[in-house]
Amino acid sequence: MKTVWFSALFLSCFGLSHLATAATLHDNMVTIATAYADFNKSTNANDASSALTKMRMAALDSKTSKPNKLKNQPDHSADVKAYQAGLDQLVAEIDKTSGLVKANQLAQAKVEGKNLLNIRNENHKKFK
Repeated sequence: MKTVWFSALFLSCFGLSHLATAATLHDNMVTIATAYADFNKSTNANDASSALTKMRMAALDSKTSKPNKLKNQPDHSADVKAYQAGLDQLVAEIDKTSGLVKANQLAQAKVEGKNLLNIRNENHKKFK
């Protein structure tokens, strides 16, 4: 019985600590921007891949939040769906760029990576 109790206590503490460390939308956007800068400065595939992975995780986590401009809109509204589609587009471009990095085409990946900025700028105009 003690084992069950301690297991339940551990799991509930772990769950609460996970919620306490969840990133805000602002935190995710800062992570994406920082990781993009790291990607641009990278000189090898490992560093580039690490930066792109951070960007991807932050972009996916951002889908669980809404920007202030959309806070009062229901999740099924056209604007919220467009916001999430923009994040999906960003993730798809990160995946495409990551594929080039994995194929040892870092220079081409950096050229392709410029599309990440275009996607960001386009969606910032709409939702920031």
